[in-house]
Amino acid sequence: MKNILIAALLSLCACATAQSASGDDSKSEHRSRKHKSNPNKHDAPGTIVLNGDVTEIVWSDGDSFNIKSGQYQGQGTRLQGYNTLEAYGPVHRWGEWTTRELYEIAKSSSHAAAAQQWKCTTDGKQDGYKRLLIDCPDLAVEMVRQGQALAYSVEHAAEPSPAILAAQKDAMTNKRGMWAKGVTNGVITSLHSVGEDSESESEAYNRVVDTRTGKALVRKHTNAYKTCEEVCETTDGQQSCMVYVPFKIRYRNQPDCLQ
Repeated sequence: MKNILIAALLSLCACATAQSASGDDSKSEHRSRKHKSNPNKHDAPGTIVLNGDVTEIVWSDGDSFNIKSGQYQGQGTRLQGYNTLEAYGPVHRWGEWTTRELYEIAKSSSHAAAAQQWKCTTDGKQDGYKRLLIDCPDLAVEMVRQGQALAYSVEHAAEPSPAILAAQKDAMTNKRGMWAKGVTNGVITSLHSVGEDSESESEAYNRVVDTRTGKALVRKHTNAYKTCEEVCETTDGQQSCMVYVPFKIRYRNQPDCLQ
């Protein structure tokens, strides 16, 4: 009788152990499925030296990151002097590139920026979207030199440094990154449709960066674009195109053209 009871207890323990293991596997599988639910996510963790202090960050693309430690913890940012391609979907096109090919470059820009630690500074000023303005001179030059980014400045901002413009010319000449399949005088960096923010709007603008000077200039228009419509702009005889998607659906409930 005693032997029978011992055998029964051993059987129950084995069963409980198996169920526990099964439960752990189930949690692991759930975590794995959860991790795989965002296959297009391309955030990249890293560190910078910001105003002399080592600061943890997460790059959301190649020209902006979220600050995870230090004085400015929790803030979004915008880096100065350069601009990477939009990484929310396949939207850019020029030369012999397809939108999908340029999208792969755009997605890789966050990892290129995170590849090493950069020295950066800020005076605490923000842009119109409440993003902290950051200057990382060596990073800007390197991203542009690799063909991962464009020399870039908007109105009332300092023009790209000679070093950034020289790096861009070098990248174009050697067909690196986004210049491997063709160079263009202007690249569309943003599209805005008439009526996008208010039905009473009668005018909107697109922004096109001149790749020879780095100046991102406004081009006003009166066009109402449809979601997923491709819009092209010409700069001194050379064309670039971009797919229009309203901001409110670029990151959530994305249309098929961004999938």
